[in-house]
Amino acid sequence: MTLTQFFLIIHLLSIALVLGIGFSNIVGFRVARTVGGEKAQGIAAHREALIPYADLLVVLVLASGLSLLWAIGGAQGLPVWFHIKMAAVAVWILAYILMRLRIRKFLANRDMSLLGLIRTYAHVGISAAVLALICAVLTFAT
Repeated sequence: MTLTQFFLIIHLLSIALVLGIGFSNIVGFRVARTVGGEKAQGIAAHREALIPYADLLVVLVLASGLSLLWAIGGAQGLPVWFHIKMAAVAVWILAYILMRLRIRKFLANRDMSLLGLIRTYAHVGISAAVLALICAVLTFAT
């Protein structure tokens, strides 16, 4: 196995896992609105329990992506899809950071008015991550 293959494996697994957590959180938001009491609290506890894993996976996606970029010798000569992908990654990271800041504030004082903004950032982030994934496939498809 080459170093590039190793970084690609880590990168793809991290992307799959972080997207899975992201989609499960969005579904959890929707389900929690329709159920009450202990079920809604359980869903919220599940989302909170996934936070450190999502944070770790985001770091792994970024580190492995930068490692892959280094391993292939940089972005020169890559198609425009790669640059669109990088813009989508920037939007995803910005949305993720803003979402995490709101989540931290929410967890500190349980201000329910923050949930709408958290959901918005989650939707923007997951959309940007999916766009980045599509553009990555278009970049490297032969």
